[in-house]
Amino acid sequence: MAAFAALADLMINRVAIPLGVDAWSSGALARVDGAGGFARNLSVISALVALSFCLASISSPKSGLPFSARAGVASFGWVLIPIVTMMTFLPRAMTRVELVLALAGLAHALILLLILAGIHLRPTRAASAALVLTLVAAFSGILSLVVSLVGERTYWERAERLSNAFRWSGELAYLAIPLAIGFAIAIPWRDARGKATLLVAGLAAGLVTGGMASWKHAVGRELPDLLYGAVRLDFLPDRDLILYAIPLSVGSAVTIAGVLSKDPVRRQMGVALLLLLSAGYTPRSPSTLMVTVLGVALLSRAGIALAQRRREH
Repeated sequence: MAAFAALADLMINRVAIPLGVDAWSSGALARVDGAGGFARNLSVISALVALSFCLASISSPKSGLPFSARAGVASFGWVLIPIVTMMTFLPRAMTRVELVLALAGLAHALILLLILAGIHLRPTRAASAALVLTLVAAFSGILSLVVSLVGERTYWERAERLSNAFRWSGELAYLAIPLAIGFAIAIPWRDARGKATLLVAGLAAGLVTGGMASWKHAVGRELPDLLYGAVRLDFLPDRDLILYAIPLSVGSAVTIAGVLSKDPVRRQMGVALLLLLSAGYTPRSPSTLMVTVLGVALLSRAGIALAQRRREH
């Protein structure tokens, strides 16, 4: 529910509304905005519930993690959840900047602990690569923001160049996550179910590619701003933005392949990728931050499960 609500939030609030804001009537815009608000709130509430179950699972002795790792994840996680819950039900005007910054700090600390927990038991190489890429993407984005803010206050000449280096390296890592998860999922293609899954995944990839081409044709020069507003991608120059269709189509194909798998660990990785793609790169709002944290938690949980399977065999 959290994953599909996050996807609806992306499609309505960050794609459909910016596209139709000048063309729709005020009544139609109000109805779409109401649907977008419902999708956003549903994504946060369901993400909070799902993350609670993930934290309970990872913090359990059955996870096989050492006590220090379980205690760290539980400590930061159970502080983060009440803060997000309070921010969800409070009016937006009462949400202070300090609270948002505290939320971002807690979220990234929890992301770090979750990824370290997922790597600790040594899952498959592809799953480890996906976790490492997620870590690089998350912390390159936050380092880029910190360097930019410090540069503005200290008038450091190289701040912009360093900030861009962090941001673009993180974006490349973010775009590589679907490929790593694809290798980790490794859908068996010889049986009938695997062939059907790959066919549906290929259709999804083609749909995303066609959608990107139609989007570029419809908005023209506004595409860079709309794409940045939707998923915060800006590494490619304006004339080559259509190339983003390649990693995004791969991501959609891997997501479909994972979700349709019979294996619960592969399904979990597919849902994790859907959450990460729906939140976008370097999420800033509390809702997208929660979606990202849940995606990382599911990816970490899948890595732990894969490591336990390797030990059993």
